[in-house]
Amino acid sequence: MYNWIVQDAIVAFVNSLKPDFPRQEMLYQNGLTDLASALSHLLTALGYPPVS
Repeated sequence: MYNWIVQDAIVAFVNSLKPDFPRQEMLYQNGLTDLASALSHLLTALGYPPVS
């Protein structure tokens, strides 16, 4: 009924990402910050007032 091989493969993949999680989180946060900054600059260039 259950495919244990696939489930074990998924668990092994998730466990392989755990040691690298702080770097993944840092990349995610930096990406969000860069996107928000770029949109802010774009909207300011289009004439919208900056929001503080």
